[in-house]
Parts: sequence; structure tokens; C-alpha cells
Amino acid sequence: MSRGIEELTDALQRAYPGITVERSHVAQPGADDDNVWFVRHPNALVDVQVQSANGEAPFSVESDLAPPTVAPSVAAATRLVIARLGLLSTTT
Repeated sequence: MSRGIEELTDALQRAYPGITVERSHVAQPGADDDNVWFVRHPNALVDVQVQSANGEAPFSVESDLAPPTVAPSVAAATRLVIARLGLLSTTT
């Protein structure tokens, strides 16, 4: 069974194959927050950050252009990330 963040990554890449998702690399594990993933797309104006305490929903989704918003599910996070990237969704 895959974790929510893996399901989110798969859904985003199915919708837009150019999307990349990279987990933050921290200098001091345990002291720094390593539960942040950066979502990028070459046609997006900004990167989007997705945060989760354990890699499962709910996710906090934010960018430099929008405040954090809680997405209660993978489907909601997928739609929110695509919108924050400024891409048109091919998902429902």
C-alpha cells in the first residue's frame, strides 16, 4: 500500500508528466522539517510546497503566491496543487 504523498505524486504526474516532486533535504534530521515536498513544473510561475506530518492526508499546500490551505484528501491536494501551479486540471 502506498503512502498518500506517493499517490499525490502519481496523480500529479499523470495529469502533467512534466511535474516533479522532490522531498526537502534537511541539514539536521529531527531538528529541521523534512516533511515538505516541492512540486515544480516548467510552465508554472511558482513552486508549490506540500507538507504532511507523516506523508498522509491532510496536506498543507502553499506557494509564494498563496497562503497555506489544508487539503483533506489526495484528490483535493491534486486539484489544489495544479491550481497553485497555474495549470489547467485534466483531473476531476
